[in-house]
Amino acid sequence: MSLTRTVAIGAFVAGWLALAALELLARREGSRLPTVGQLCGYVMRYRAGIVPVGRIGVYAVWCWLGWHLFAR
Repeated sequence: MSLTRTVAIGAFVAGWLALAALELLARREGSRLPTVGQLCGYVMRYRAGIVPVGRIGVYAVWCWLGWHLFAR
């Protein structure tokens, strides 16, 4: 395995661990941090006129993530 691939995998793992840690912190009693679900709900409500920009953005992120993780 090349060094670049190892660094990329390490970065993805670190990102997922950070996201999981923030989710755990957000679910504590009295926490002011939003959960991932609340954050996605807030982003998906964003509209520019009649265009659901937030939903399009979330869909684009999922497509990008799927392409880079599963299209091999």
